[in-house]
Amino acid sequence: MTAPSDVSLLVVGVVRNGARRMGADLDRLQAATAGFASVQWLIVESDSTDDTVARLQARRAARPGFDYLSLGALRATHPLRTDRIAHCRNAYLDALAQQPRFAGVTHVLVADLDGVCGALRAESLAACFALPLDWAMCAANQGDYYYDIWALRHPQWCPGDAWAERQALVPLVGETEADQLALFARMLHIAPGRAPIEVDSAFGGLALYRRDALSAGRYAGLDAQGREVCEHVALHAALRAAGHRLYIVPALINARRTRHAGRKKFWRTLRRKAWNWLRGRDTG
Repeated sequence: MTAPSDVSLLVVGVVRNGARRMGADLDRLQAATAGFASVQWLIVESDSTDDTVARLQARRAARPGFDYLSLGALRATHPLRTDRIAHCRNAYLDALAQQPRFAGVTHVLVADLDGVCGALRAESLAACFALPLDWAMCAANQGDYYYDIWALRHPQWCPGDAWAERQALVPLVGETEADQLALFARMLHIAPGRAPIEVDSAFGGLALYRRDALSAGRYAGLDAQGREVCEHVALHAALRAAGHRLYIVPALINARRTRHAGRKKFWRTLRRKAWNWLRGRDTG
């Protein structure tokens, strides 16, 4: 069984205007990956208007093994956000495949740098390697509610594009109920002690891949009609088609709570208070 001490890890991510939060996320990821045999970094930046690039440059100068790519302004050639993100993510896939310095990498940790990895611990990553499963990807869980419904594909839980469902529901029931039906109802609390959940796609702000499996796919942020879609889904569809198995790992907690699930909590609390008020009127 593989252990972190046997793993050569590459940590990758994409960032735009990350000067405020990026440093804390990178520090947390560095602490959580300290037990791996070797750790390299490649962060892909584009379209920043703050001092993100300067901070990445300073970190590269101060920390061996850390590097970044700046792709400059992509809005003119990739005006849609998901297409830009996919383009940046494919840049780290290309570097992984082409650059000799990454030849020895065995696993890749894909991490968002927008504050969703604040609770990541070394033991959470180590739990993935203790699983008696032939996994190609382990996706993160959150302490309150699993939030990343757009990236999620599961035959019963979320078989299709939840955001497209939400958009289709808005004219019928309004935005609040559309959010509840398509998104919030699928944001489940998954106890850390539960068994891994096999999925067709998931992310949750952090995912650990076997390098050989990751090479089977590419990111795509647009569908065949040019509409924005979650970029992770195309990658994972290719991995699944190649026979790889993907899981949400409940013990892999990267955040105690997220702003996305915070909206679910707000509406859930509001509904409960309204229901209790109505019950009080009925019995008063």
